[in-house]
Amino acid sequence: MEIKKQTLTSASHSEFTLEALKQIAPSAFTEVRGADGELTQKVNFDVLRELLGDAIADADEESFGFQWVGKQAAKRAAAEPTRQTLRPFVEDSVDWDTTENLYIEGDNLEVLKLLQRAYLGKVKMIYIDPPYNTGNDFVYQDDFAMSGEEMDEAMGNLDEEGNRLRRNLDSNPRYHSDWCSMMYSRLLVGRTLLANDGVIFISIDDNEVHHLRKICDEVFGSGNFIGQITWLKKRKGSFLSKGIISLTEYLLVYSKDKVANKGLFGGVPDSNESQPIIKRTNKIGELHFPANVVKTKLKDGLYNAGTYGNDINPVTLLNDINVLNGQIVNEFRLLAPFIWSQSMLDKQISQGSTFVINTINMQVRAYRVYEEDCFKGLGSVINGVEIKGTNEDAYEELERLLQWKRIFDYSKPTNYIKAIVNASTFFDKDSLILDFFSGSATTAHAVMQLNAEDGGKRKYIMVQLPEATPEGSEARKAGYNTICEIGKERIRRAGKKIKETAGNESKDLDTGFRVLRVDSSNMEDAYFEPAGLKQENLFTQVDSVKYDRTELDLLFGCMVDWGVELSYPLRKEEVAGKHLHIVNEGALVACFDREINLEAIRHIAEMKPLRVIFRESCFATDADKLNIYEQFKQLCGWSDDEAYKRIHVI
Repeated sequence: MEIKKQTLTSASHSEFTLEALKQIAPSAFTEVRGADGELTQKVNFDVLRELLGDAIADADEESFGFQWVGKQAAKRAAAEPTRQTLRPFVEDSVDWDTTENLYIEGDNLEVLKLLQRAYLGKVKMIYIDPPYNTGNDFVYQDDFAMSGEEMDEAMGNLDEEGNRLRRNLDSNPRYHSDWCSMMYSRLLVGRTLLANDGVIFISIDDNEVHHLRKICDEVFGSGNFIGQITWLKKRKGSFLSKGIISLTEYLLVYSKDKVANKGLFGGVPDSNESQPIIKRTNKIGELHFPANVVKTKLKDGLYNAGTYGNDINPVTLLNDINVLNGQIVNEFRLLAPFIWSQSMLDKQISQGSTFVINTINMQVRAYRVYEEDCFKGLGSVINGVEIKGTNEDAYEELERLLQWKRIFDYSKPTNYIKAIVNASTFFDKDSLILDFFSGSATTAHAVMQLNAEDGGKRKYIMVQLPEATPEGSEARKAGYNTICEIGKERIRRAGKKIKETAGNESKDLDTGFRVLRVDSSNMEDAYFEPAGLKQENLFTQVDSVKYDRTELDLLFGCMVDWGVELSYPLRKEEVAGKHLHIVNEGALVACFDREINLEAIRHIAEMKPLRVIFRESCFATDADKLNIYEQFKQLCGWSDDEAYKRIHVI
């Protein structure tokens, strides 16, 4: 039996769509034998059409939707697999061996694709602060059909690393379309990473908020729109403005599944604050109040049945009441536009809530006793001035932290991002937060700060294109050549400061991060296209690994491809002269040495790993490969099928 070759190619978008479809319509799938002889499952559209019945829209039917130039190209860009990989950089990391945080440098569309297998449905919160398309922003350019690489390079659309980026000027006839395409492709892939109860927050201003809302309605579903939050971002407006002075920006908030989402935490309700249980716009209803449950400021005595209050807000007392020592001592009934039902009132009485009637208008107010899991939702306005979360605060905190002025323009304040991280993770303090436009890494700073304050174990993944800082800028003068260098240094300094402030309570606080960078595949082209290998290169290309790649590079490439979390603990072990890489005590075990021996194989098998990866050069003969299967089947109790799925080679 031939050992399965690792694909080292990201999943296509259709792979996850098909898996989701299989869960709800398994009868629409059939097995087909491919050209390689392997059985694969494909969709039988005739069966699917029968299942859907009349719910299929014909191509010539009029339909509602948001269209722009380049939309289909953006959709294809999101669906197309990538052969790029993530390479680890230990020397640039902090607490490499123990941290569960990731900082990834590279084109975020490529990164999102590379994260799909390992983090599908695992992210509790996504926050992004994308370019606002103000006419002077860098945006990613994904429409390959528009121009070739030579044209991109000639026009300055490529950075030194070959990443596509283009300044989207408002003179560009596709000004809005290009921005929409950039966002659409990334949101399509990003959505797959969200947990069912996960939420995404997107910062935006007036320039594209209307377009972004339409894009998100399509990607996430309009029924999963949670709300639009207004952020008061400035202490005062610009005196130079001759139009409407901009003091606010917005957050669009969507859930993966609104039903699964518990809500956004906005605080604990105060039992010392009373609330009215009568609202004049509600339907008139009757409530029955037992004796001695309603307190009052009315004088002692008898109050006759009748209508009290005014024409706008009348309350009808259906029987006489007797007031004694500040309490209504008999049971009574009221007719009014109540917001509560009788069952709600009875429940609140049983929980110890108290009620008051302060005036002769007979308006009832309640001092509620709340259940432990009761909370207020997040408000639709976040006042940056009140929480010290304005643009000015962001500028000042970054200046204090990096000891340099104007290092980074338009970073978000930590307290602002901390507020929304807390809102979405209050009930899951061990969750994962993703920011794939991470900029100066405010999100990482906010996550660490919040963990220090509430003892949480939240983890983050920051993704940022290594965009060069402008020549002559303050950032370049301070020694930061890319935005990534600013972000990483901010995390280092913020983490150190947070630990110093927390003191002894910070011993379990994770302020580290592993640095990974997008790069070309670890393998030569011959690995993917062996049929194209020329006869004279057969002997030089037996091992397809690129000459400059390390064993750690290969390990992370396999982790990405096999869907193993990139923050898992790693250790090395030497057995019979062979070096083993062990991920999370057996989630994956790899050996990249030449001609692996039987003792090392048995040692790996005795660990009963979930996945095993070998380099092609581990085997001197085909008989050695066959022996691998027999050893694992015998020691792990695997079937032929299990051995084929669990043992791979590169």
